[in-house]
Amino acid sequence: MTGAVLIGGQSKRFGTDKVLSRLNGLMLVEHVVHVLQTVFDEVILVGHARPGLEGYTVVQDIRPGLGPLGGIYTALTAARSDRCFVCAADMPNLDAAFISHIAALSEGYEIVMPVWSQGREPLHAVYRKTLLQAIERLLEAGQRSIYALAQQANTLFVTEETIRLYGDPSTMFANINTPHDMKTFTAGSVQEAIQGRPEHGAQPAARSTTSNPATAVRKGT
Repeated sequence: MTGAVLIGGQSKRFGTDKVLSRLNGLMLVEHVVHVLQTVFDEVILVGHARPGLEGYTVVQDIRPGLGPLGGIYTALTAARSDRCFVCAADMPNLDAAFISHIAALSEGYEIVMPVWSQGREPLHAVYRKTLLQAIERLLEAGQRSIYALAQQANTLFVTEETIRLYGDPSTMFANINTPHDMKTFTAGSVQEAIQGRPEHGAQPAARSTTSNPATAVRKGT
């Protein structure tokens, strides 16, 4: 499986390129890559190359300007493996054990996505190459919603009960949006100022549709 980090955001709220901004002596993206390298043999960065990212495998967006769904499309196209774990570059508290867990769950599913009280986590999820045609159709129709893709796909939602076996989701899924977030952020903990995470947790949580409270499965048609 491939680990893919989306680095193409415009960082409008941050003011400068937050991917290259330093947290505890490392670039923000380095915190993410270091975790993924403990789980996956291949790690790629998806977005535009820039000084400071030498030594990393950077894959230019095939369809630039189409948001995270376009980034997922590029990641799946470029990956050597049949599945990608896709995350954002601004999530420095990723948990390797939980990522390994959802990667292991992905056999037989096209998407494995965490869901908790603050919403779904499409940028902390596993996607399969078989989704490429469905993504193409959505993008050609002007639809950039990852949730629309999840509705069509054979999707496994991993619920909060399981997530909390590995840690606090407000820590694992925390992302940095502003310079203030960076100043108040301490690796391994999250300040109240950034617990809302509107970019990654805006959708309502899915309800379990199985007898197992740890997972919720929705199969697309």
